[in-house]
Amino acid sequence: MLKMLLVYGHLIATCIALGRVLQADQKLWSWRKDVLSEFQREYLDETQKIVMLALLALWGSGLLLVLQGYLYEGSAYLLNQKLWAKVSVVALLSLNGALLHRIGFPLLQKAPFVSLHNSARTRLALLGALSMSGWLFAAFLGVARAWNNLLPYLHVMGAFAVFSLLACVVALIVASAAGARGDEWSRTGSK
Repeated sequence: MLKMLLVYGHLIATCIALGRVLQADQKLWSWRKDVLSEFQREYLDETQKIVMLALLALWGSGLLLVLQGYLYEGSAYLLNQKLWAKVSVVALLSLNGALLHRIGFPLLQKAPFVSLHNSARTRLALLGALSMSGWLFAAFLGVARAWNNLLPYLHVMGAFAVFSLLACVVALIVASAAGARGDEWSRTGSK
C-alpha cells in the first residue's frame, strides 16, 4: 500500500509540474511581442514556486521509492539502468530550471522575446526546449516499464539526447522566425 501511495504522489507531482510548464510555455509564446507586465512576472514567479514544490515532491517521493525498492529487492533494484537515467534526466531538468529562471526569464523583463538580440533569444529558446523535452522525457520514463532492466543507461540517455536535440532544433527555427517577424514588426511599428 505504501508503494502505491508513493507512486500516486509521484504521479500527481509530475502532472502538476508538467501541466504548469505546458501552460506557462503557451502563455510565454502568446506574450512574445510584449515586455512582461507585473501580472505576467507574478504569473512566472507563481509558476516557478509551483514547479519547484512539485520538483521537490518528485525528488522526495522518488528517493523514497528507490529506498523502498532497495529494501524489498536489495542491490538488484539499483542495477536498473533506466532508474539512473531517470535520475540523470531529473537532475539535468532541475539545473535547467534554475538557469531558466536566473538567466532566461530576466531577459524578458528587458524586451519582448521577438525584440531580443539573437543570442539572447537563442539562449532562452534552448533553455525552454531543454525544459520541455526534459519534463516530457522524465514523464515518459515514469511509464516506460518495458525499459526496466532492459536498456543500458547510455541507450536511454541517447534517446533523451536525440529527443532534446530535436526540441532544440525546432526551438531555434521558431526563435529565428520570431526574431525575423520581430524585426519586421519593429520596422513597421505595428503589432
